[in-house]
Amino acid sequence: MKRFFVIPMAVVLLGGLILSVTVTPTPAAEKTIELSVTYHYPPGSVEDQNLQRWAKKVEEDSKGRLKFRIFGGAVLVNAFDTYSSIPKGVADIGVGFRYGVGAPFTDELFAMALMGTPNVATSTRVVDDLMKKYPEYYAKEWGDTKIMWMQADPASYLSTRSKPVRSPEDMKGLEIRTPIKPAVELVKAAGGKPVSMPLSDFVLGLQKGTVDGGLVGGLSLRSYKLVPPAKYFTDFGAYAAPTWYMVMNLDKWKSLPPDLQKVIEEDCAWGKRETVKMLDEQVEATKEWCIKQGLEILTLKPEERAKWVEFLGPIYLRLAAELDAKGYPATSAFKFAQERLAHYMK
Repeated sequence: MKRFFVIPMAVVLLGGLILSVTVTPTPAAEKTIELSVTYHYPPGSVEDQNLQRWAKKVEEDSKGRLKFRIFGGAVLVNAFDTYSSIPKGVADIGVGFRYGVGAPFTDELFAMALMGTPNVATSTRVVDDLMKKYPEYYAKEWGDTKIMWMQADPASYLSTRSKPVRSPEDMKGLEIRTPIKPAVELVKAAGGKPVSMPLSDFVLGLQKGTVDGGLVGGLSLRSYKLVPPAKYFTDFGAYAAPTWYMVMNLDKWKSLPPDLQKVIEEDCAWGKRETVKMLDEQVEATKEWCIKQGLEILTLKPEERAKWVEFLGPIYLRLAAELDAKGYPATSAFKFAQERLAHYMK
């Protein structure tokens, strides 16, 4: 009788242990984190497609723990306010340009220092060197956000409708669209008349003949259909935006788990490489399209390129000296960037 009672009791106890193991609750799946992204590139553009690929890669590499809500075409924030909107938390991530606001050293100065650059890949290598050499100034001018990646944009070139410009002297008497201060100074020094206007007005100005030409980014000729009426393209980059950025709100970045931060950083390195490649391919495709539309590409001889450098150098160094007076090591940084550019162009 005693033995009969002990065996069932043992079975009951063993069953209870098994049951206790099987009903132990499992940890809940980690919640998906949604990040909002804003930029001015129109939906469907090559830039938008490239950023969508990056977002998809991050989502996949995070195994679904990160998800992006993308606002393209400046529907959330306009291009000029994209950067300033990120510290305010309007969006978690912003992509764009500083447009010379709040970054006189890392943006305005380094744009001038990239004069004569042959492509985005070379410019970006110089930007990488500048970020390593002057981290304190990037921290000063970009410290209110987390820089996810930074690179250069295609250079700006002179395009004209009425007269080919192979040398600075050829600008004399021409009315030239100038979007930034260095462009204003170089046109004035060449004897031309600087005209400040957005790209949309520049298109009309060329069509109506109220301006003779302008300095525009390497992709704008095609995207804004500036050819025709533009007939000539001087193949010398007068300057190049060194701050094509992707930045994140600092608090949002700090709130992410370390493993997700690692995924983002690794995929940003991939995204940067892909974007540099895409931009250079698009510049070449734009040139081919422009030639088919009747644009004449003015390829400069080495001595003609040297003449542009000799002309622009003193102008840009004078502007650098103005920043020196404000406490920036602008002149030495300009020379350093030009040395690195020459090194990579060999």
